[in-house]
Amino acid sequence: MKRLLLVIGLSLLLHAASAFPKGKISIEITPDRTEDWRYSAGDSVAYDIVVRVDGKPLKNASVKYTFAREKMPAHETHQATLPDGRLRVRTVGMPCPGFLTCRVFLLDEKGAAVANDLAQAAFEPEKLRPMTDMPEDFAAFWERAKAENAEIPMDPRVERAEQWCTDKVDVYYVRLQSFRKDNYVYGYVSVPKSKGPHPAVLYVPGAGVAKTKPSTYMAEKGVITMTLGIHGIPLDMPDENYDILKNGALYNYQFVNLDNRDQYYYKRVFMGCIRAIDYLFTRPEFDGERLMVSGGSQGGGLSIVTTALDPRVKYFVCFYPALCDHMGYLYDRAGGWPHMFDRTRTYFRTAERILNSRYYDAANFARLIRVPGFFSWGYNDLSCPITSMYSAYNVVDAPKELVLELRNGHRRSERQNRLADAWMLRRFFGEK
Repeated sequence: MKRLLLVIGLSLLLHAASAFPKGKISIEITPDRTEDWRYSAGDSVAYDIVVRVDGKPLKNASVKYTFAREKMPAHETHQATLPDGRLRVRTVGMPCPGFLTCRVFLLDEKGAAVANDLAQAAFEPEKLRPMTDMPEDFAAFWERAKAENAEIPMDPRVERAEQWCTDKVDVYYVRLQSFRKDNYVYGYVSVPKSKGPHPAVLYVPGAGVAKTKPSTYMAEKGVITMTLGIHGIPLDMPDENYDILKNGALYNYQFVNLDNRDQYYYKRVFMGCIRAIDYLFTRPEFDGERLMVSGGSQGGGLSIVTTALDPRVKYFVCFYPALCDHMGYLYDRAGGWPHMFDRTRTYFRTAERILNSRYYDAANFARLIRVPGFFSWGYNDLSCPITSMYSAYNVVDAPKELVLELRNGHRRSERQNRLADAWMLRRFFGEK
C-alpha cells in the first residue's frame, strides 16, 4: 500500500511538473493610451497585460504584477489569474513628472517567476529637469583640461588595415597620444575612395571592454568614419585579453578615482574624444567643416559631452545616453548609468564623489550644446533610465529631434537606425 501511495504521489508530482506549457513565452504590457503612453500628472493609468506561449494567449496564467516609480522599490504588489491570458490593471498615476513602471512576472505552479517584462508610462516627461547642478567653475575646469590636452603631442601612428579595406573604402588603424605622455587612444579610420573633400563622423563606444572593429557603412556613402576605443588599449588583441581586462584592471572602470575630479577615469576618456577630433582635422580628405559625433548608451553620453566640449562638432546623434543626472538617486528618483549613487551603493555617497560627479554629468554638458542633435530611445530602458535621459534632453537649447520606439529597452530598432542615418546624411549632403 505504501509503495502504491508513493507511486501515485510521484505520478502527481511529475504531472504537475509537466503541466506548465513549454514554448516561447512573451509578456506584453501596454498602457491604455496606446499611441504615446503619455499622461498628465495626477491621471490614473491602466495597463493591458497579455501572456502568450508560442504566440497564443496562455489560459489561466498566474501572474504577479507590481507598480513602482522608475528604478524605485514597488509601492504596490498584486497577484492574479488570467483566464484567457489577458488582464487590465489600473493604478493611481504619478503626481509629478516621471515614469511609472508596471512589471509583470509569470509564475509557475510553485509560485516561482519564470519570465517577466515591464512597461513604463510617461507623466509629463517634457517637464523633467536634472537634479545635478552646474559648478561655477565648470567651464573653466574643462577649458583648462582641453588646454593641457592640447600641449600633449599627438604623435600619431597610422597603419593601413588591409584586411578591412574594400573597393570603396580605405581603412587605417590609428594610435594617438593624449591626456599625458605615453597615454594613447586607439581607433579605426575609414576613408572613402571617392573624390573628396568629405564630411566626417566620430563614433564613440558604448560601455564595456571589448574588441572594436571599423565601420565602413557610412564611408561607402562618402563620410569619413572614425570608430574609437576609449580605454587606452589596442583594439586588435586576442578576444581573451579583453575578458581579462574587463574582469581585472578595468573592472568597474566607471567608478575609478571619482574621489578626485582631476583623476576620475572619464577625464582621460573625454580628452581622448577631443584628440580623435584633432586627428580627423589632419586628414587631407576631410573638408574641415562638416563634423558629427554619434553614439549610444555610454556613447550617447560621450556624444553629448564631446559636442559640448568641442565647437568643431557641428551635429550629433545620441541614442539612449548614459552618464546623465547622476544625482537623481539622491533625490529619490532614477539617476543615469552607471547608477553610482543608487540605494545599493550608499557607501559610495561621499561628499567628494557627489560634488565631483557634477563635472562629469552629461546633463551639465547638455546645457552648453548649441548645434543640432538627433536623439532616440525607448520607454522601457532600465540600463539608462528614461528619467535621466529626458533630464538631459530637456535642457538642450538647440535644434533637436527625438524619435521614440516606445517598447524598446536598451537597444535600438532598424527603424531608429534608418532614421538616424537619414538625419545624418541630410545634415551632410542636404535633401536628395
